[in-house]
Amino acid sequence: MRKFNISKPRKYIKDGVEKTYWDKVGEMVEFEKDGRVSRIIKIPAIGLEANVFEEEARSGETPRRPLAPAARETTPAPVEYPDVEINPEDIPF
Repeated sequence: MRKFNISKPRKYIKDGVEKTYWDKVGEMVEFEKDGRVSRIIKIPAIGLEANVFEEEARSGETPRRPLAPAARETTPAPVEYPDVEINPEDIPF
């Protein structure tokens, strides 16, 4: 089993130098079951828990090019979020 943090960058200035702090907003867990790789993504702030599936071509469609082996073995790039503050009171649920 492998775990990945899902993080949002937050910029700040310390001693006149811009730095980045990574706020953890969730996690993704990857595991193998019955010879297949499964992934679950969890983002508690929005109540999300979902499975992540690799996109497969449908009948008659051109298959998508698979990831290069090196790309599959690296940590995914951080998620880019817009510079908008979310007020929890504005969420309708």
